[in-house]
Amino acid sequence: MIDLVKTKKTYFVILAVLFVFVSLSETTYSLFLKSESTEDFSYNTGLLDLQFIEDEPINLENVFPVNDSEGITYKPYKLTIKNTGSLIYLFNLKMISESSTNTIDSKYIKVKVNDENPHTLFSTDNVIASNIIIYPNEEITFDINVWLDINTPNNELGKTFTAKVVTTGSGIYKTSDSSGANHPKLYDGMIPVYYDETSKVWKKADKSNTIESYNWYNYDEKKWANSIVIKKSEKQIYDLSNRNNLKVSDITFNNGNVVIDDKYLDLNIKGYTYSTLSNVIRVKFDEFDDNNYLVSNDIISLYYNSNDKTFNLKSNTGMVTSKPVEIAKNNWYIVVYTFDGNNASIYLNGENIANTNLSGSLYSSSSFKLGTDNTFKEVSKVTIGDVLFYNRILTNNEITLNYKTSMNIIYDGLYSGYNNFRPMTLSEYYLSGNMGMVINNDDILTSYVWIPRFKYKVWNVLGENNVDTYDAYHHGIDISFENLTASSGTIYCENTDCYSDILKTTKVTNADNGKYYTHSAFSNTNEELTGLWVSKYEVSSNSESKFANQVSTGKKLSDYYSSIKKISDTTDYHVIKNTEWGAIAYLTHSKYGLCNGNECTVMSKNSTLISGSDAFDSSTGNIYGIFDLNGSANEYTMGNISADNSLNLTASFFKDVPIGTDDYDLYGINSFILGDATKELSINGSNWYDGIASMNSNNNWIIRSSLYGYETSLDIESDNLTTRIVTK
Repeated sequence: MIDLVKTKKTYFVILAVLFVFVSLSETTYSLFLKSESTEDFSYNTGLLDLQFIEDEPINLENVFPVNDSEGITYKPYKLTIKNTGSLIYLFNLKMISESSTNTIDSKYIKVKVNDENPHTLFSTDNVIASNIIIYPNEEITFDINVWLDINTPNNELGKTFTAKVVTTGSGIYKTSDSSGANHPKLYDGMIPVYYDETSKVWKKADKSNTIESYNWYNYDEKKWANSIVIKKSEKQIYDLSNRNNLKVSDITFNNGNVVIDDKYLDLNIKGYTYSTLSNVIRVKFDEFDDNNYLVSNDIISLYYNSNDKTFNLKSNTGMVTSKPVEIAKNNWYIVVYTFDGNNASIYLNGENIANTNLSGSLYSSSSFKLGTDNTFKEVSKVTIGDVLFYNRILTNNEITLNYKTSMNIIYDGLYSGYNNFRPMTLSEYYLSGNMGMVINNDDILTSYVWIPRFKYKVWNVLGENNVDTYDAYHHGIDISFENLTASSGTIYCENTDCYSDILKTTKVTNADNGKYYTHSAFSNTNEELTGLWVSKYEVSSNSESKFANQVSTGKKLSDYYSSIKKISDTTDYHVIKNTEWGAIAYLTHSKYGLCNGNECTVMSKNSTLISGSDAFDSSTGNIYGIFDLNGSANEYTMGNISADNSLNLTASFFKDVPIGTDDYDLYGINSFILGDATKELSINGSNWYDGIASMNSNNNWIIRSSLYGYETSLDIESDNLTTRIVTK
């Protein structure tokens, strides 16, 4: 434990808390660990205490060098880190080797952590996971695979590799948001995203929110945190042009390159109808035959003749042969050919080595294949790292600038292209991608917006008509974000009853207006919450919640409840509660939403049943808010009205999943819950902005007819009723 006491300076904490020993010998390949005490560092804000939960040692099947495709299948070592202190910890995970004369070089030790791509220790300066944020009472589990790279030379075999895994980071860090909002917690494959105003696309953000170019939230600037969840998919190899992703069940890959050994790889690019073609291939020759084939379809084929040391482009009408060039085994080369039906050129590392007349059509019903001839019978032993097809002729200058010593991908005219041959699900593809990566809208399953924990100054604590201690309606609700799960308000509520003391003995009166209250969505639950994720759009007709989808209607609340509760076994997904709706409404009607200075604007109304049909129909007046809160369909909330203070349910609610006590707000007749955007917003017999205000005791579920309007309904099917998802 590190006690953080008063000090005048802030330091980085460097912890060496976990040691891992990797033994690579002729007979064993094992992983085991021990703990070691840490040094003390002083802070002035709280307590940092990390708990490390150890797994059993790993015994892998062999010690021989293997390709990534095999290494990632080994049983991972599980390391769990739990933050039992009171500070947020931002850290990297490093695996640091102990040097000796008998130590395997770190550039041959491959590591894969969770959904990240495999890499060597050397290539990342021993960092195996970076920019990890762990919150108080949160735990993170790392699945760590370790293996010996396929390119390990013989003189490294039999040596050992001893290392320690350490956390290096800081207990205090500054994000690009200074509002005090709690940093969002990401669940179930959530990816933080920001909107690129120039290209009008969502991109992957910096989850630590410390790199300004990729930051994903700043509540002072009405930039609420957004995250997305990617659709489930089979593993596939991704085409850079999004035209031709490959579903391959059995492939050998290493470092993102495809290893061609005894079978070729069919790229399934069929029916090429363009009259021009440029083909870029980054290749390494693993073994030499007479003819070493790189790419072919039934009418065109590129290969290297190791006897006369020439590259050859063969078509069904002729052949182009390059000048002799020396090629070494296991070295990388960039080979380009261009063909326009009359002329063909071949380039090696940016140099033109052939330029000859060659006539013929490029059209073929057969697909392009890697590592084989145009009869698809011969297979060459090559490793291919990048393959790019252009439906135009690349110029000499373009090839020299971009395909001489590196692969600077040109996207103009890119017909199809591959630069990573590791099969991944869509989620793995995006999770392992770099910051700034474009998120394809069609790949998004759900979009969420983070509502951070806050307190607000009450103005109508008894829910009486036209009571205004301060003019929250015209000038905005006074909101302050709270740190972690701390409750700093001086009003305390339990269900529908509120008190002016922490012991909950004195009920509130109008004299308590002007005091602060920690909003009920975060505190009136089984556990104190740092915030909530709310679906950015209404549930759509195909069970997704994303932009430009038809809103789902015509279902009962019980049906929505059952399907949403089944989203995950490990994370709490539920139909939005009425108090959670209130938290959105209050944050919207504040300086963090639609209020600016002493003026508040009205949220524009979505008059369609298409989610997010207007880019500014949101809680922030920009792309970062929650959409369809005003207009579109009315929305079911989990607010239940009961005359005897017991949950009033129909039998249909129990048909699939049991209802949890924390999944609903319970109301008595004519009661309200402070913060739920019902009676607290009473004005002139209705709710703010002429919102409907009706609690019909004959109906038992509260629906939201607008951001500030409410009425009641039975558990019925309706063409004007949908709902929204919340997770915490």
